[in-house]
Amino acid sequence: MHPRIRRTTKRATAVAAILAATAGLNLAGAPNAAAADRATFDVSVGATYYRGTFDFYNRSVVVDGVLRGLSTGCRRGQAWAYDAGGIPLAHKTTSLVCNGAVARDIPLSWDVPGAASSVAVDLLDANGKVLKYCIATRGDEYC
Repeated sequence: MHPRIRRTTKRATAVAAILAATAGLNLAGAPNAAAADRATFDVSVGATYYRGTFDFYNRSVVVDGVLRGLSTGCRRGQAWAYDAGGIPLAHKTTSLVCNGAVARDIPLSWDVPGAASSVAVDLLDANGKVLKYCIATRGDEYC
């Protein structure tokens, strides 16, 4: 192999390794977040539901789900993040869904050092009444 080609190949390999390390990856393909930092949820009432996952991070939790509402039963999703003492860190709701299954995410964040200890996910009716809920503590796999 010509010396110039060897140098270019080495340089390209080094650049790829630096980019992978900068992105938080290693060349073995290890995931960025630990499995204990993700949980799945399913709150269902009849044919309506809010299902998905939530990921715990420092100063935030991302609730990523699908909300199903019907014309005979509109639904809204709601999520709360709590610290280890049970004090609410953040709270948000989705928009109302009345026409089938729709992707609805709830990003929760707060300006306090530390991560959430638990998350509550609620299925609400059109008037805001809690129909069903689940609570997962960080490290749980499912609620």
